[in-house]
Amino acid sequence: MMKPKLPTILIVDDQELMIRVLQATLRPLGVPLASAKSGVEAVRYIEETGVPRGIIMDFSMPGQDGVETLRQIRKLASGASIPVVMLTARDQTLIRKEAEGLQVHAFMTKPFSPNALLHTIREMLSAGENPG
Repeated sequence: MMKPKLPTILIVDDQELMIRVLQATLRPLGVPLASAKSGVEAVRYIEETGVPRGIIMDFSMPGQDGVETLRQIRKLASGASIPVVMLTARDQTLIRKEAEGLQVHAFMTKPFSPNALLHTIREMLSAGENPG
């Protein structure tokens, strides 16, 4: 994992190809990007590196899914208010129900439109800068 000097967007996905696609899609934002290939790695990243400006997290990961990872992140002292976009290839209705109360900024279905993702991330970042 890279150690960013500035607050960053953390991409959490077990598929290297998806991490690369997300990195390429988000590059125009000019925001430092970091990645984790598991929920455990994502929680460790936040504990060791600090709070990212936002997280893009895949729901379906082996071992610990995105909702369970988000539950652990929300329990961290610094993790309560990190904005999160949850990506999923599954039925969002079930995942939204599982994620209830975990303050997910947005849910997006794979495959996603790069423009829609950029719009969602820009909105998430600006909402994070202007709370309330």
